[in-house]
Amino acid sequence: MRDAVGRVLAWNRAAELLYGWSAGEMVGRVADEMLRSSPPVTIAAGAGAELWSDQIVRVGRNRNTLLIDAQFSVQRRDQNGAPVEIVEISQLISGARTASSLEGEHRYRTLFHAMPTSFLELDITGVRPILAEFRDCSIEEIRSRLHATPATVERMMRATRVVDVNEHAIETFGDGDRTGMLDCVAPFWPIESYGVYVDSLIARLTETPRFTRETTMTTLRGRPVHAIFTASLDPRLVGNGRVIIGIVDVTALTLANLTLAESRERYRAIFHRMPMPLFRLNGDAVSLELKDFTAEQRDDPEAVLRARPQILDHVMRTSFIEEANLPAARLLGVDDPEQLIGLPGGPLLASRPDSLRRLALASIQSVSFEEETQITTPQGRVLDVLLTMNFINENGRRFSLAGMIDVTDRRKTEADLAALQADFAHAARISMLGELAASIAHEVNQPLAAIGASGEAGMRWLDRDPPNLDRVRNQLTRLVGQAERASRIIERIRGAARSSAPERQSLDMSKVAQNALGLVEHQARAMRVTLDLRVMGGPFLVMADRTQLEQVIANLVINAMQAIAAGEAAHGHVVVGIGGSDGYVECSVVDDGPGLEPHVERRLFDSFFTTKKDGMGLGLSVCRSIVQSLGGSLTAENRSDAPGARFIFRVPRAAAGDG
Repeated sequence: MRDAVGRVLAWNRAAELLYGWSAGEMVGRVADEMLRSSPPVTIAAGAGAELWSDQIVRVGRNRNTLLIDAQFSVQRRDQNGAPVEIVEISQLISGARTASSLEGEHRYRTLFHAMPTSFLELDITGVRPILAEFRDCSIEEIRSRLHATPATVERMMRATRVVDVNEHAIETFGDGDRTGMLDCVAPFWPIESYGVYVDSLIARLTETPRFTRETTMTTLRGRPVHAIFTASLDPRLVGNGRVIIGIVDVTALTLANLTLAESRERYRAIFHRMPMPLFRLNGDAVSLELKDFTAEQRDDPEAVLRARPQILDHVMRTSFIEEANLPAARLLGVDDPEQLIGLPGGPLLASRPDSLRRLALASIQSVSFEEETQITTPQGRVLDVLLTMNFINENGRRFSLAGMIDVTDRRKTEADLAALQADFAHAARISMLGELAASIAHEVNQPLAAIGASGEAGMRWLDRDPPNLDRVRNQLTRLVGQAERASRIIERIRGAARSSAPERQSLDMSKVAQNALGLVEHQARAMRVTLDLRVMGGPFLVMADRTQLEQVIANLVINAMQAIAAGEAAHGHVVVGIGGSDGYVECSVVDDGPGLEPHVERRLFDSFFTTKKDGMGLGLSVCRSIVQSLGGSLTAENRSDAPGARFIFRVPRAAAGDG
């Protein structure tokens, strides 16, 4: 007899004989818990009935499994009609198995054979005589002695028989040979995994229902299989003397994990042993900010910033250093890379908000970034660096890998070199002006002579009675014009002689060429050389320093005139051509002199090489340096259509809005 919650109120002698528990042990206890009823008894179905029945699987005191046909009847109810005393009559089902048990067996077999996991059913009754040798030992003593005696473990394995295997096990471990697998388990256990067999056996002895371990097993042909080994050990579920083991082949996964681990180790070794500063920055904040934007929207990063202007500040404040190597620590002025972990990345570019913005735009598009810029260290030092950054999305996380190369010393060297080149260019200009001294003096004397003549004529018109004021006014006008002409000549010479840092601006190459030809036109007349400027279209805009560009053209023209003079021709012709193609502006200086001799052509642009008796050897070398500093090139060749030489320099074309 039991109450509504299953507590035993009475337990007769027949119940003691059937289940093995005495009345003293059962009364007051919940029957389903003591007997492990499956399914548990519920009175909900019979709450309104006086009599009902059910089939129940129970476990007796000696751990035997019992299939029970139970009948329940309500003996007494409370004033609300709820049952308070229920009599259960239990009857053991014997003989042929019922349809229900057959159905359960069918389900078990279907699961056993259909699962994509290797299942083996083992009979371990043959192990009992061997375990009897340890009957006087504790569990820990059995464990230690078995671990110490592999030969005994092998005996146990040979006594453990495989009675059934599923198709997956045949394919994985038997190479298709089912019969070969139905023997002992010894072929599947390499000696290095004997300890797992021992531990699973100890788990059975200690009534552990389930045992799982990662281990290595072998197939019938000896191929190692890295596996997750699971044993179902509860005799109530698998039967007395039986064990069901499940084996999941994780060889490929283990190999992949090992490869991944090796890759990570290689990455960390490269990361930390590289001689250049490397940083890994957390970019999860970027992913969070960009999750609302589609891929098409992220392709237009400027539109993203317009839609959410705060994203730039937020991303740069929340992106922080997760890892750094030792050169990175030294670059930022600390001793240990660990001191950089957690440092926000944005403040490093505080002195260069333009770089910060371009970096953010690259981050939005997840495209590589590379730029020479400046960073500010935590101590406040400003360094010139070459910054490269790649943005990586991996397993739902986003990070960026940054490299920095300190170019501070290189920048200083470049600045010193630029200053030295400017000094050389200035020296070359002074040398060129020295060569033009006679023509410059003549050019200045012309307006001075005109000024003097106009002044004398004006005085004569004033001395007349009456004075001819109209004629005086005309002479004064001529005088002012000649003074302005003289001023322009002097200013042009002063500009050529001035020593100052180059100042690039947007210039029209044709106008620069006109000014340069104006500087040498008098000498051209003296040397009986005709100068011709030919402009093919235009405008041809370039970003350059006006004085330097005029120096290049004037120097090439002077060299051409001197080459013509050296050839003792009666007269000569120099053509300066201005054109453009492929994003470049091209200036050519072509003469009809004797051309370039082979030994001269090879060394033409070498510093201090000259064929002139009093030359410095700086002119062409400085010209090439100026052109190369503008991203261009200067070449020389002999003409193919006639005697003479052709010098050509090309510089990048500037957009109309540049400068």
